[in-house]
Amino acid sequence: MLLSTRLADLEKNLELLYQKLGAMERSRIMAYDAEAKISIEQRIREEIRPQIQQNEVEYWQLLAQEVDSLLIDEVDASSAITEVIQTVEIIEQNNANQYPDQVIQLLTEIRNKLNEPGKSSSAKLKTALPLLPPFISYEVELETEGVLRRMFPTFSRLLKKVEKK
Repeated sequence: MLLSTRLADLEKNLELLYQKLGAMERSRIMAYDAEAKISIEQRIREEIRPQIQQNEVEYWQLLAQEVDSLLIDEVDASSAITEVIQTVEIIEQNNANQYPDQVIQLLTEIRNKLNEPGKSSSAKLKTALPLLPPFISYEVELETEGVLRRMFPTFSRLLKKVEKK
């Protein structure tokens, strides 16, 4: 059986919303008139970003709930772990000042779980995924979607290969 229908729907929704956001950002850049730029920015801020945040929160929470029932291939899990660790390290090194200490502490905890010796990559990933929802709450409060947006394709690719037990 494949992942829940809702999780698949949320993934599609997020892909479409990211595409829409990109198109609107390009339109804003191309707009000659300052009023048009402001209007586009306002639509992005008031319509698109809240929809993205709402879908991201639900996606990650549902994923954290379903993670135990997933069969994750070791190679795919290892690849996802590498990408997540790199993202966390970039944040810790370059953007630590932008986030509250609690967020950095949570990211460090996620990185440490992913670096634990002796566990399979799949087990590490299943341990770390439930830690993401609190981070997402912080992300939404800070209105910064960059980290989640960078990590979404990693998990999206992984989940397309995953089936429930």
